[in-house]
Amino acid sequence: MREPLNDYSNTMDRFNVYKYFIFPDKKTKYLLAFLISSLFILGYVIVENTGGTEFAYLHVLYIPIILSGFVFSTRGGILAGIIAGLLMSPLMPINNAYDLAQPFFSWTVRMGFYTLVGALAGMGSFVFRSYLEELELKQTTDALTGLPNLTGLTERFSELIENTSKGLIILVVELFHIRAIESALGTEGTRTLLKEFSENLKKVVDLKGTLGVLQAHQFAILVPDEHNVSEILRNCEILSQEPYHIGNIPLFVEMRFGIARYPYDDRDLNNLTRKALIAINLPKNQAEQVSQFDKGMDDTSDRNLLILHQLKNAIDNKLLALEYQPKVYLQTDKVLGFEALIRWQDPVLGSVSPEDFIPLAEETLLIHPLTQWLLDTALNQMHEWNKQALLVPISINFAMKNFQNPSVFATLTQFLELYQIPQHMLEIEVTETSVASSLSTIALALTKLREIGLKIAIDDFGTGQASQQYLLELPIDVIKIDKVFVQSIGHNPAAAAIVKNAILLAHDLNVKVIAEGVETRKQYDLLKQWGCDGGQGYLIGRSMKGRDATNWLKEKLSQ
Repeated sequence: MREPLNDYSNTMDRFNVYKYFIFPDKKTKYLLAFLISSLFILGYVIVENTGGTEFAYLHVLYIPIILSGFVFSTRGGILAGIIAGLLMSPLMPINNAYDLAQPFFSWTVRMGFYTLVGALAGMGSFVFRSYLEELELKQTTDALTGLPNLTGLTERFSELIENTSKGLIILVVELFHIRAIESALGTEGTRTLLKEFSENLKKVVDLKGTLGVLQAHQFAILVPDEHNVSEILRNCEILSQEPYHIGNIPLFVEMRFGIARYPYDDRDLNNLTRKALIAINLPKNQAEQVSQFDKGMDDTSDRNLLILHQLKNAIDNKLLALEYQPKVYLQTDKVLGFEALIRWQDPVLGSVSPEDFIPLAEETLLIHPLTQWLLDTALNQMHEWNKQALLVPISINFAMKNFQNPSVFATLTQFLELYQIPQHMLEIEVTETSVASSLSTIALALTKLREIGLKIAIDDFGTGQASQQYLLELPIDVIKIDKVFVQSIGHNPAAAAIVKNAILLAHDLNVKVIAEGVETRKQYDLLKQWGCDGGQGYLIGRSMKGRDATNWLKEKLSQ
């Protein structure tokens, strides 16, 4: 189905020629008046030189009469009709050859008819003008807030840059958690909130800029003066502290701001608003309320798009690879298992770090085929080890987005049955930050994993704000202490205390502990002394391809 905006746009395009005559500027009006006068004179000459009014050539005068009505509305049409009637008055004979004058009735009726046609043309012009104005209003205005939409803002943007030699600041305002608000309030409540917010934002902007709507939760402000930007931001901060009462529910609106500048960042409003949004949503700016675009961000955005494009190709054509980093029991140095890590060598991008492409995949549906490939590849490797009596546990990383796919649990079960892998040999790792984002949702998902029979580990433990809460509320088997703490235990008493207490607490709750990032013998010995169950890191072994991991495993198991 076509968007209504496209219908309006197509209609406006069809009437562009008519708009030129119906909405002329002052200069155009003078030109059209001259044209109409010339047509009157031409018509008079044609009638006179063809022998008089008894010939049909006098109908050429309808052209300037109708044109006058369209350009100068009803009054203009009536005046043109009177002028045409006077030109064709008794001064113009019926027949020049016989010098026959027109009867009074004949030319007065003609004048009346001319005047009627001019009036009808003027009234038609008025109706048509009203219709076009309504179409243009719908095309350039947001229906909910009454503010200019992107089309309307673009028109205003063009006017501003034509009338100033200075730059222009584009301030984009984005409301966050709008989906959560809509879940709580419903569509109608959210519409009410957005309408009230836009009214308040309009008061904040006032005459200091032009406010418009990009999307329901995104607004743009065109600010000609740099000094006004600071004032608008200060007033918006005050605005964010005031609650909105929707259905007797008090709500606070969280705003974040992106800034782009004309002409330094771009000369097109579409690109400027896009770049301001890039500044807002760039991961490194997530903690900032106000973010300014710079050229490096655009390079990052373009690279991210390329990464996503190449990643889809890599998944479809099986160009990704898995490596396996070993984990050992610290007390015995025996094999504990492997963590499966995705590696990607792209022909265009070169080596791409998982830290670059996995967060991007999580923001798209690519995370689902990526996870399916990961499961298939890892369990197939376990199947090969099982045939050689080398089977050891493998842990794989899951993103929060994986649990939003209801089929993921069935997929897990199918792969385990296909490759005949005991459920307890597969461990699912979830990061502490993903747990923190939605504790209730992740708890349900982990409970389902536990019911399947899988082991569950919390990765990067200690980096969140409520780590102990996870131990109490989630069905977990293992915590993995983040390498930030592990690599500091040899010289930082605070880090040592955190790690020791985490080990003691986990063991009291019957949860095993694995230390990440073990790189020195001192770290290994301290963790072993404190009773840490397992460890992984460069000291123990780097990640290896399947064949190398198999050889490492054979050698380790033979000791």
